[in-house]
Amino acid sequence: MMRRIMAVAGYIFKQSFRNRILNVLIIFAVFAIGFSLAISELAQEAEAKMVVDFGMFSINIFAFLTLVLSMAVQLFEETELKTISMIMVKPIRRYEYMIGKYLGIIATVLMNIVLMLAVLMVIIAFRGGDPWDLRLLLAALYSFMGVSILASTALLLSMIATTVPGCVIYLIFVYALGHLTIHLKNLAALTGNYIVKAVVDVIYYVVPNMELFNLKDKIYSAAGLFTPGYLGLVSLYSVLYIIITLTITSILFKKKEF
Repeated sequence: MMRRIMAVAGYIFKQSFRNRILNVLIIFAVFAIGFSLAISELAQEAEAKMVVDFGMFSINIFAFLTLVLSMAVQLFEETELKTISMIMVKPIRRYEYMIGKYLGIIATVLMNIVLMLAVLMVIIAFRGGDPWDLRLLLAALYSFMGVSILASTALLLSMIATTVPGCVIYLIFVYALGHLTIHLKNLAALTGNYIVKAVVDVIYYVVPNMELFNLKDKIYSAAGLFTPGYLGLVSLYSVLYIIITLTITSILFKKKEF
């Protein structure tokens, strides 16, 4: 089973990097990280913080864009080029294909994050900072976990959406809503309306809470967001959410006809 899953993951990974648009995006992402050097000149007193903040912001944004583009490429090939029909005639179970597809997509995102983080660490070292600051590395890890959850959500949305643009729009909406759920929950509590609170609670627990992973601007804060306890909590949340969404996706995919 693992050999078939890894074969699919390898195929998805290779297909992603055969796309020129994705390669251009990666190059642009590296240049965006490098642009933090110019940005830091505008705030010399907080130079190191500016480099880290802008660098982590770029990593988060381009990791998400890599996911969106990878999903769009895979969905286009499956729906328009009918590659899914050729794959399904091979001796592979549908859940194995779905798991392999997920692993291939997050491997693509991971490589992009590692590349951007490496460039950021070089810039930090050039500016006299500590490139091996544990908080920086953990912030990048949290960013990857957040995109990993979005990847499983994207696969679920691909079972619901009927077109590639529709899936992309749904994913962007979930990404934006995931950053707002905690704020919506606080606003709903202020209204005192039980119906509003119930609706917002459903959204809060169904939509992935992306603010759990949004630590790019908290690296220099005194909050205990980089402790083993918080890391364990976020890791558990990520694993459970991914397992649930992939399970639902596999069930829907099993019922789908090609």
